[in-house]
Amino acid sequence: MRAPSPRTRTRDRPPRGDRRDARGQAHTLEAFAAATILLASIVFALQVTAVTPLTASTSSQHIENQQEAVATGVLASAAENGTLEPTVLYVNNSTGGFHGNTFEGQYVSGGPPTQLGETLNETFLDRGIAFNLYVHHRTSDRTLRRETLVRMGGPSDNAISARWRVTLYDDDVLYAADNTPTTHTLENSTTFYASDVSPGPLYNVLEVEVVVWRM
Repeated sequence: MRAPSPRTRTRDRPPRGDRRDARGQAHTLEAFAAATILLASIVFALQVTAVTPLTASTSSQHIENQQEAVATGVLASAAENGTLEPTVLYVNNSTGGFHGNTFEGQYVSGGPPTQLGETLNETFLDRGIAFNLYVHHRTSDRTLRRETLVRMGGPSDNAISARWRVTLYDDDVLYAADNTPTTHTLENSTTFYASDVSPGPLYNVLEVEVVVWRM
């Protein structure tokens, strides 16, 4: 988009393969740096929320705004570093339920035993903030359905929520209890909670929602 510089210099280009490797390494480093900065901002926001001297009503609104920003940041960071999708695919292909010790198919004492679950626990639960985690998806008849991954209770009146979309494809695979990918693709699974709503390679577009409130 920038206009070309009036003065240009030429230099020998490295081989195509080296350029691709360098570009790939640069993108990887940029993604890691972005995720690191985002998480650092999340921690800072929580610390600021705890010490800001405001009136009761203003402080309450300020805390809600901060929690919403933090929740959005957690989901954005998880999408950036690749830990969001494995959580929605953390499903037992035999039963169709989520792995681990769940109550009625839901985690009730914290996040699922995935990297995203650990991040949610460290960000919210360890600071006295409860959360629920949902996955919204379209069914084959185009109606909207909600799956509950985490339910720590009924949200308070001051609860906030944040959402992030996850696009799944036919060749995406389910994850085992130890968080390793399996050979069970969505296209071949008959137990996955979301339906294949597209005739092409697209499987479904899910929306992950986290609802948080102070306990």
